[in-house]
Amino acid sequence: MRKIVAVLMILFVSNGWTANYSDAFKLYKKAKVELRKNNEGEAKKLFTEAHKIFSSIKDSSQAYMKEAELYCNGWGVNADKKKAIEYLKQAKQLGNSFVTDKCLKTLEGEIK
Repeated sequence: MRKIVAVLMILFVSNGWTANYSDAFKLYKKAKVELRKNNEGEAKKLFTEAHKIFSSIKDSSQAYMKEAELYCNGWGVNADKKKAIEYLKQAKQLGNSFVTDKCLKTLEGEIK
């Protein structure tokens, strides 16, 4: 059943229908489950689809936080700490209270 839902979500997004944060978050959660099962190929597909949606959402601190996590871990995208920092900064500007200066400094320290 989970695979059917994931496939339907991917078809939904790839056919140009509008998807939202909730759709992307469902894909993201399914991808994390696949990672725990060591099914990296399926996880990568799901993370890539989630990234497509998250990156299309503007002015959402939640979407920016997820994009930062994807870039930080290299899930569905090439790992890029600088992009992760930029997404965290954007989330913080929008008032996301989960982004801390400590978090940003840690990431910035990793790329120096």
